[in-house]
Amino acid sequence: MTLLYITIGVILTVGLIFYLRDFVPLRPKEPGFEYVYVNEDGTVSELNDEDIEYLKTEYSPTDGARPYIKSRYQELTPDKKISGFILRNRVPKRMKIQPYKDPNEANGA
Repeated sequence: MTLLYITIGVILTVGLIFYLRDFVPLRPKEPGFEYVYVNEDGTVSELNDEDIEYLKTEYSPTDGARPYIKSRYQELTPDKKISGFILRNRVPKRMKIQPYKDPNEANGA
């Protein structure tokens, strides 16, 4: 009977760790759209209007065009990159969320 209680305790502990790791907000509620973007260099930035519309669009769960949403900042996308959309409240507090910067402006276009 003791082994059963230990096993149940271990299962509950592991389940709680996974829940806390993937779902608990890491920062307080902030103004702005609920998602932000992790750039390839690891910085985090606000989204432009086009990205916001993309994320607001309803997709079928089997639609290959649906956006990939990371559950943790450190999580890599299926193509092994850190970049991708993430919930604002899942970005670590130590990370500053930068305003959106048009990549075409950086290239002088």
